[in-house]
Amino acid sequence: MPSVSCAFARFARFALVIAVAAVAVSARPLAAPADAGEAATWEAASSVASAAPPPGLRAVWSDGAGDPAEALDRLERAGFRVAVSLPPHLFYVQEGTVARALPAGYAFREAAPAPVRLGASDPDLFQGRADALPPLEPRAAQVRSSLLERAGAIQGLPFGTRWFDTSEFMIGRVAVSILFPESDGSTDPNRYDWTPALRDSVVRSAVRGLAHWSVFAARRGVPVTFALEVHPGLATRYEPIDRTTGEEDSWIQDALTGFLGYRSDALTLAYDAANGARSRLGAQWAALIFAVQDDSSSTGQFPDGFISHARLGGPFFVTPVKNGGSAFQGASLDAYMEHEMAHIFWALDEHFPSTGWWACSLTTGYLNYPNYNSVVPAAGYCGTPPAQCLMKGNYPDSACVYTEGQIGWADRDLNGVPDLLETRAAAFPDSDQYRAVAGSPITLRGRAVEIPLENRNPYHFFAGDSISIATVDSVSYRLDGGPPVPAAPLDGAYNSGSEFFVATIPPLPPGDYVIDWEVWNSNGVLNASNPTTTLSLRAPSSPAGIGAGSVAPAGVSLRFGPTPSSGLVRFSLRARPGSQGWGLIHDVHGREVARWRIVTPSSGALDWGWGGRLAGGATLPSGLYFFSLNLDGATLKRRLVISH
Repeated sequence: MPSVSCAFARFARFALVIAVAAVAVSARPLAAPADAGEAATWEAASSVASAAPPPGLRAVWSDGAGDPAEALDRLERAGFRVAVSLPPHLFYVQEGTVARALPAGYAFREAAPAPVRLGASDPDLFQGRADALPPLEPRAAQVRSSLLERAGAIQGLPFGTRWFDTSEFMIGRVAVSILFPESDGSTDPNRYDWTPALRDSVVRSAVRGLAHWSVFAARRGVPVTFALEVHPGLATRYEPIDRTTGEEDSWIQDALTGFLGYRSDALTLAYDAANGARSRLGAQWAALIFAVQDDSSSTGQFPDGFISHARLGGPFFVTPVKNGGSAFQGASLDAYMEHEMAHIFWALDEHFPSTGWWACSLTTGYLNYPNYNSVVPAAGYCGTPPAQCLMKGNYPDSACVYTEGQIGWADRDLNGVPDLLETRAAAFPDSDQYRAVAGSPITLRGRAVEIPLENRNPYHFFAGDSISIATVDSVSYRLDGGPPVPAAPLDGAYNSGSEFFVATIPPLPPGDYVIDWEVWNSNGVLNASNPTTTLSLRAPSSPAGIGAGSVAPAGVSLRFGPTPSSGLVRFSLRARPGSQGWGLIHDVHGREVARWRIVTPSSGALDWGWGGRLAGGATLPSGLYFFSLNLDGATLKRRLVISH
């Protein structure tokens, strides 16, 4: 997995990022009590709520306790669009939804309008520092293979998502754990201590910075909600700000070992912590924020020159409270929170760092989107004049089209809806032809599956898990073009990306019927093509075959085509010389639309054509039609499709 950062990169960091060998840690328990995080989240929520809300949002407060995911769900079910929250107490909702009635136990919390804190006064948020490490070597594929072995499906995740897929595209709910590591002085001198006020200032910056993404998303019709939780007092033997980024796995491993209660390598622990957060908060994605205390630092950076930095694609980023030597200001930290979260969802830098990585010729993200706004190797080198963007400089109120594409918001067909919200499901009936005796109900079964867009992320070697945010919403069938009839989910509810369904067809008279299957997904999109099942019912006394009297008599051969046809359909009949009868075509409602008198010549061969028109010359609409050949007392039935 690549890493991104904002100072001088080191190739030695790669091995540390992907290492899977365990490192020794302190044997004594380091975690705070289980309720410490809940108490810290409540304190942070109370402190944050006392300040002005982010622009365009209103604060909703609940004194209730309990499941934070359910508290967030209740507000969303009531029709409120939540941008950022610290559930179960504080929720910032979009202004456009505040006219709705709040659920019982929730109330608006008023505050003065938020001041304008962020601007474009500094053209380079990272002050000339490199903000990205180059991609990992191809051997990362071997590490991913080892992770795959333990990456089972996790209940409630987007369809196709597995353990290490914590941030494939920024659509849906994102669980964000803010972790506060603190040195216990056992290895490094303890130089910095967290205070409640300083912790709360970090949480406020996270709320304001992440709210920008929710606002960007709302403007584009993309659902994005950030659900935050706070975890203070995570003991480590090291002073994080005094360790290089190449050494940070040591203190991250310490902090997460105490937090989770078991040992492993830093990366595995980080994925486990992220997955735990998205389970607790009912989220589709997750990220960890390691806040590093350095409020009195003269440099505001790690020993190797780095400031805030992230692992490209997650699951975490690291940010000091002071970055780059400037006095600690909440507004500045807001922008770093916003910028680094974009890296978590695969966005690349666009500014010109001292090392010159992340050129405009690169692509990234689930949709393999280009980085054309980058000024590397030169502004406009890839043919696109650089635009203001939070990934290029200190433009926190601007997200360019390329950054949005990299995090999964691309609308490549320009229809106003992001591609990842236009996926479709497909129905797969167990049979495309079903034969039975008329007079009894018919039970048909099948499977409906959401079809994700293919994951083309180059940092997954173009072979990442294909994931859809949508689920199968409903399945129905149409009998001979009639009204849709619901098919029942086999497990009682349509709520996942793969569902088995069953349909009971009431008793029908003998004949041939066509059943068209339809499936909708939770994005409100219908399947692109409808599979069909031909239902052939014979009378109890009829010989077995494809419908009553539909077996070709001996010596009769009928060929026709093409079907579907956009023009002339050609029929070729071979039968006994002098055979007589009729050829008829009916629509799905049983209405006759064409007929021919059949008399075979002495050769027994008869050929004719039909252009999909009525006898008067009118063109029939595209659709399904049925051809019946009544010859010498026997009937042969076939179906054909006209497609103009």
